[in-house]
Amino acid sequence: MWSVITLLSWRLTRPLAVVVSICIAAAFSPAPFVAAQAAVPTHIVIVKIGVDATIEPVGPSNKLVGRGVVEWAAPKNSNVGWHDYSGRMGEGVNIVLNGHNNIYGGVFRKLYTLQAGDKIQLRGDQAEYVYVVTEVRRVLERGQPLAVRIKNAEAIKPMKDDRLTLISCWPETGNSHRVIVIARPELR
Repeated sequence: MWSVITLLSWRLTRPLAVVVSICIAAAFSPAPFVAAQAAVPTHIVIVKIGVDATIEPVGPSNKLVGRGVVEWAAPKNSNVGWHDYSGRMGEGVNIVLNGHNNIYGGVFRKLYTLQAGDKIQLRGDQAEYVYVVTEVRRVLERGQPLAVRIKNAEAIKPMKDDRLTLISCWPETGNSHRVIVIARPELR
C-alpha cells in the first residue's frame, strides 16, 4: 500500500491522472492494515475462548531435546509468550505466540476449539490487527522421534508469509500433543 508521503513526492514527477488511478486502485484493493512501523505484539484477545491476555517476549529454554535442539520457553504465568525471533505486527511475516493449556492459569486451554473463521485480535504500540483462523491442527509430540518433533515445529519457524501462529499443549488435562493454530490477517 502506498503511503501518503510517497504519493505526494511521486506526484511531483508524474501526471495527476496516474496518481489518481493508483490511489483508487490502492483504496479498493483488499489488503490488511499495515502500521507505519512494525510493532511488537503486547496484548491478545480471542473472544470465542475467553482469552484477554498480556503478551511477553520469550526465548529458547535450557531444556535440550536433542543434539543442538532446545524447547522454546513459555511464560511462567498466565501471559502469552511472543517468540522473540518471530515477526512483529506489520512486517508481513510469521508471528509466533505460545501459552500454557493446563498450568499457570491455562491461557490457551481452549485453543483447540477454535475453527476456521474465528477472529484473533493483537495489539501493540497503538496498532491493532485482526487475524482470521484458517487452520487448526493437533500433532502428537510425546514419545516421538526428534525428526517428527522438528517437523511438528515447522509452523513456528521464520517465514516470509503474513500469518499468526499460536501453539500450546493438548489435551486440556495433559501435554502429549501440540495444538497449532494458523491465522491470516483480516482483509479490510
